[in-house]
Amino acid sequence: MDEKTARCLSDLTTDFYRHVSTSFSATRQTSWPGWLRLVGEAGLVAGEEVDVLDLACGNARFERFLAGQGLVVSSWAVDGCDELADLASVPDGCHLSYQRMDITRTLLDGRGLSAAIDAPPCDLAVSFGFLHHVPGQDLRALVLDALVDHVRPGGVVAVSLWQFARDDRLLAKAMPVEGGDEGDYLLGWQDRTDVRRYCHSFSEDEVDELAASCRGRASEVARFSADGRTADLNRYLLLRRR
Repeated sequence: MDEKTARCLSDLTTDFYRHVSTSFSATRQTSWPGWLRLVGEAGLVAGEEVDVLDLACGNARFERFLAGQGLVVSSWAVDGCDELADLASVPDGCHLSYQRMDITRTLLDGRGLSAAIDAPPCDLAVSFGFLHHVPGQDLRALVLDALVDHVRPGGVVAVSLWQFARDDRLLAKAMPVEGGDEGDYLLGWQDRTDVRRYCHSFSEDEVDELAASCRGRASEVARFSADGRTADLNRYLLLRRR
């Protein structure tokens, strides 16, 4: 994918979330089933304090989920859509610091994502429902690299990688991106015809490539499928920093 196409797709997705933030957030109130397994794989135990970097935090439902698991959460949350962020719903006792940043634009401008993130080394660094919006495998690897940068040695990085092409219903609504890579599509929203967002459906080979991109710095802890009607639309990749 060339840079011009990547920037157009990034702008399209940014506009999408600004236009549908209210209705989108309304459909993103419950936790994902895969998060329960994540808590176990990461060795998180109720009553413990956990420092979290949540890249592309959306409406902060992951923080609500962690608090609901009995964890004492301090979160450094980053997102580019203030309209989507629902910080008022964060439970008492969950400390959250919010940073507004257009993550994909930062990557495309070559400004260095890791340096741009204002967060200390954490126990857990996550990005859910976001990497499929990042155009190009090289940029996605930079996101994963930045997450690894922001966990302590022994800390865990967790990302979800959407595989919506597994679902015939979703695939039937998707439009291939002209000039994009294999697996690149445009998806609409509900019954609206005036908004679309860029989404990439990951192959297992691409998951392998992302895991390999951090080899030497982090080791794979787990890889599993969860979520969606068929319980396999998200592929989770968990890494532990060395």
